Amino acid sequence: MKTDLKIYLVFLLINNIVFLSMAQRREDVVYLSDGSVIRGLILKDTTGHSVRILNHAGDIWVFSLSEVDSVSREKPFEYKAMIFNKQGFEFKLNAEFLIRSNENAIGKAVIPGVNLMVGYRHNRYLTLGIETGMQFYQWMEIPFSATIHGRITGRSFSPFLLAKAGYTLPAEKREDDWQYKYKSLGGFHSAIGIGFEKIINENAALMFTFSYYYQELNYHLTPLNTWLRERDRKESYSRFRLAVGYVFK
Repeated sequence: MKTDLKIYLVFLLINNIVFLSMAQRREDVVYLSDGSVIRGLILKDTTGHSVRILNHAGDIWVFSLSEVDSVSREKPFEYKAMIFNKQGFEFKLNAEFLIRSNENAIGKAVIPGVNLMVGYRHNRYLTLGIETGMQFYQWMEIPFSATIHGRITGRSFSPFLLAKAGYTLPAEKREDDWQYKYKSLGGFHSAIGIGFEKIINENAALMFTFSYYYQELNYHLTPLNTWLRERDRKESYSRFRLAVGYVFK
């Protein structure tokens, strides 16, 4: 468990460092008397009678002081984030690996999975969605979940918090053992986690998530021998999960 906590803390530290470095970025902004706004990098003017600014297209603009209303230094304007964060439906496909666990039926083996989410981006901070996919234990299971993503900022790079819960249905029958015949019933699952989203253009973004995942799998056992009784069995899996996703609108 100590190793699990170390992995979680390292991911949280990296997430915070990247976020703080992005938050410290600034650009120069020139507000003109006619209402125009020029963003970029102000260049030194040796005459002292004008303002020279290098814009994002690589052009140098020169304005006399009488044309300039004010000059400030602000966070970069992110057009692609503004477009991507508009209200609307979005889709996410992610590959995940459940890593590290407490003791259970399959020990500490890595459990891979694939999920597809259909969500609605309510605003730049909040996305609600439903998802399904496949997870591969010794047999395949299909989870159905309701999810919520809460982003800390609305910029092109933002940490976020994740919560989801739902029910997992069996997709394959568990093999019987020499004593019992297994009937798979599925079970409840939930997850909480942290991650970050990087918007790469107006229609797509990448997501990385590190979460704690809990899964119950229930079975009804029918005896294959007369001296045994019918019974129910519940197996629990509590693991950390690393997921890499692609979001598109």
